[in-house]
Amino acid sequence: MFSCFKPEKFMNVAILGQVLEEIQEPMAILDKNYLLSHINRAMVDVCCRFFPGFNQIGDKAPVELEVAIMQGQANFCTNDETGNKLHLELKLLESPLGELEGILMKGNYNCSQHTTELLPIFDLALQQSANKLAAIAYLDLDLKILSVNQILAQAIRYDREALIGLNLQDIAQVLKPGDGCMSKLYNALKTQHSWRDTVKFLFSGSTPTWMDVVVEPVYNDALLIGYTLIAFDVTLRKMKERAAQERESFFRSILENLPVGLQQISPKGWHVDMNLSMRNILGPGHAATIGQPYNIYQDSMNQRNGLQALLKEVIDSRSPHKREILLKYTELPDQDITRIQPTYFEATGFPVFDDKGEISFVFLIMAEITEKKLAELSLEKSERLLNTIVEHLPIGYIQIDNLGYIRRTNQTQRLLFGEESLPLDVVMNHIQQDPTCEFLGINQLFGQVLLGGKMVKLEKQLKNNGSIPWTRLEDSVYLEITMFAVEDPVDKDQLVIILCDDVTKKKNQELEIAKNQEFLLQTGEIGKIGGWELDIGNKEMKWSEQTYKVVELPSFVPVNIEKAVSFYTPESQLQLMQAARECLDSGSPFDLQLGIVTAKKNSIRVRTIGQPEYADGKIVRVHGVIQDVTEIHEVRNELMRHTEIMRLFFDTIDLGYALMAADGTVNFMNKKAGEILDTESVIGKNIFDVFPWLVGTTFHSRVKECVAKQAPVSFFNYLPELDTWYEFLLAPMDDGSISIFTRNITYSKKLQRELRKANDQLSNLNKYLVNQNKQLEDFAHITSHNLRAPIANLKALLQLHKDSGSPEEKEMYIHMLDEVIMKIDETLNDLVEVIQIRKDLNVEQEKLSFAERLQKVKEILLVDIEQSGIQLLEDFQAAPTIEYPKIYLDSLLQNLLTNAIKYRSTDRQPSVHFKAWHEDGVVKLTVEDNGIGIDMQRYGNKIFGFRKTFHKNKDAKGIGLFITKSQVEAMGGQIKVESEPGVGTKFIITFRPE
Repeated sequence: MFSCFKPEKFMNVAILGQVLEEIQEPMAILDKNYLLSHINRAMVDVCCRFFPGFNQIGDKAPVELEVAIMQGQANFCTNDETGNKLHLELKLLESPLGELEGILMKGNYNCSQHTTELLPIFDLALQQSANKLAAIAYLDLDLKILSVNQILAQAIRYDREALIGLNLQDIAQVLKPGDGCMSKLYNALKTQHSWRDTVKFLFSGSTPTWMDVVVEPVYNDALLIGYTLIAFDVTLRKMKERAAQERESFFRSILENLPVGLQQISPKGWHVDMNLSMRNILGPGHAATIGQPYNIYQDSMNQRNGLQALLKEVIDSRSPHKREILLKYTELPDQDITRIQPTYFEATGFPVFDDKGEISFVFLIMAEITEKKLAELSLEKSERLLNTIVEHLPIGYIQIDNLGYIRRTNQTQRLLFGEESLPLDVVMNHIQQDPTCEFLGINQLFGQVLLGGKMVKLEKQLKNNGSIPWTRLEDSVYLEITMFAVEDPVDKDQLVIILCDDVTKKKNQELEIAKNQEFLLQTGEIGKIGGWELDIGNKEMKWSEQTYKVVELPSFVPVNIEKAVSFYTPESQLQLMQAARECLDSGSPFDLQLGIVTAKKNSIRVRTIGQPEYADGKIVRVHGVIQDVTEIHEVRNELMRHTEIMRLFFDTIDLGYALMAADGTVNFMNKKAGEILDTESVIGKNIFDVFPWLVGTTFHSRVKECVAKQAPVSFFNYLPELDTWYEFLLAPMDDGSISIFTRNITYSKKLQRELRKANDQLSNLNKYLVNQNKQLEDFAHITSHNLRAPIANLKALLQLHKDSGSPEEKEMYIHMLDEVIMKIDETLNDLVEVIQIRKDLNVEQEKLSFAERLQKVKEILLVDIEQSGIQLLEDFQAAPTIEYPKIYLDSLLQNLLTNAIKYRSTDRQPSVHFKAWHEDGVVKLTVEDNGIGIDMQRYGNKIFGFRKTFHKNKDAKGIGLFITKSQVEAMGGQIKVESEPGVGTKFIITFRPE
């Protein structure tokens, strides 16, 4: 989603071009696709001389230069037709992440006429090097293959000899290169132009292979005689490119669907890109949303809301910054009324730097915090209101922390004995050192209230004893002191609150007034709470002013029990009367939410609380509060409605869904999930406690991974207890819980298994048919080659026997016929053995120990080993065992050990070394001796031939290595040989992956 476009890079490109032009030496830069991106004048002259057609921006590098770069060569040399020599220095240009970005070429050349004599030698060396590195074929004018090297045959999985004479179109029908590449090739060749493309080949049962293919016309005296095909395997590069594209797409999708707004901005304030959430925040008509140029700094709205200041702060400090902004106002329809509500966001800006440490982009994250901000503002307003109420309470207020320090007193308390009015934030004394606290006796009761957690209420008469300043006219006063402990909502520490009420005048009456004041102050306008009181003796009902406001009744209207109850709905009256009876009978307090029809006929919901008061063990009064909770009730109903809608939504989708806390507690399951696990047995419980067999499973580990990384996780899991396959998607929630989506994929898994089984059967059948075909070809070749001469000899001897007139000669010819027939019989028996090896693809395999099987062979060849004095060395630690037919492994070891004994050197102590190890997922075995060796240039292509011998050893039959190769290849392996006369021979066996 987010662009990697950096405007300042254009300036860097321009400067780079100027720098290259100023350099006198020939220099050029290739991009990672080997195309010319920069070249100075000096290099243009060089390229025109040595590389015609490669001297302009965008030209493709010559194949030989590209090969040198791919091989990691630091230098490249070439000559022109007159013998001038060019030397190029090649340097790879990599990004900070180690990825190839381009190649710097620096050239110098000199003229040397005498080098022309070496050109044919260098051309031959170049041809040999290319033949070892690249896949090469020569084609005639009809695109039939005239010659092909082993690299190309292996790359397209053909036998090299079988490719000769095949048309390129026939091979393409099998390999299915796609993308119309054959049509493009024919069109290019019709105009006698070269053709180059990256081709994708498909092989049955394996991953695709990509090759960079070049087809060039070949001329002889301006006459087109054929074509050359050169190809390089670029599969690894292609796979990396595809993986990078998939990763980029994945992360782009994540950024696009983030639940917060994300915007990419240039350092100058220009909008570059943004995700879906940001588009929704800005709205459909915003310039940035509809694709018009938009600069944040030029928008006056951003100056007022502080967004401009935030971005400038990020750029100036070169570090992330965050602030809360009021971005806009939102219209909220509410029945017939449209409310205008401010929309707050937490804006976070952070810079992104380029390779030179300069800011290339600024990213802006916008997370809506309207609900949180409105709650904070409401809390601040409530705190200010509470502070105002406390400061102006008509009774004294003292707040003491858990260490005994006075943190706050109100104005009434400070003026109670004539003290000066002090600011609220002045640090106070400790209660043990404060004269007023000692005078009131607070220091003695502090510990009791703090540790006991119970409210202490007492009346105290205080007399002027001179210990504190006294400006009262009275010599003594009566105070009602109330002490209770509360918890600090911020620090969570215990506080002791002390209320001091002056009840001197008309003590009993003022006590009632003081209680009413306390009641009114505690339940006044904070939260629309009113107070009420019922005197049991005279049945007199009292309401606070706020209670009148709740019921929308003028405060001068008298009320009684009947009047008060009449405002409740009939159903609520029954609940209230029952609760009142229980309160009077058993002293049980009540707390009810009831319906009321106010005096103005408005229906509201109220919370009614009642508490009995005792005197001499009897209930004398019932007092309480009434609170308007209409808005809270409506919000709760709305929340319940949304919850029900969400439940119905999740029950309709064809996926199991569950909401689970991070500790494994399941809080919600939809209907589909309930079909998998019993809802009643899981909801509200830890799923790993209910189903302990889930602990340690893939599901368990992926849940922990999702919680730890706070990132979505998807996977498949087989639950054996349920005998079912499930596909899971785990997504972390903002509150720390996990959303779990799942579906039953058992049926699709069964289909996959059946499909794999069918594929395996087809693969085995294909291998069998290929093997049968190969047998027929080999048998036809061998029989025609090895039986033709003996049979011709047999026919000649029969003719001689027939023409001879001498009994002695006939006897001699009969003896010679016996020998020929025995040779033919021996050859046929060997052929039958080889055919049986190749035919038996399902020979039983078992886990074998190399050391044990070699010991068995050594026991069989004990006499030969002792007579030859050969030294046996073995190293099987890296791969001690293999799954293989026992008869084949024994034959392999015995044949190779026998060869080492037969063809040992008489000039040194004979030895043979057996070694096995793992490499690239396969087992490899080498058998290396120091015998007389084999001339590979003479016999390299005949070593494994039928009845082929290369020494004058009378025991050599030429069948052992042929059988060994047949056995190895029958089991899907390979065998190669390396040898040098007078040094020794090394056999390398690569077994098929187990």
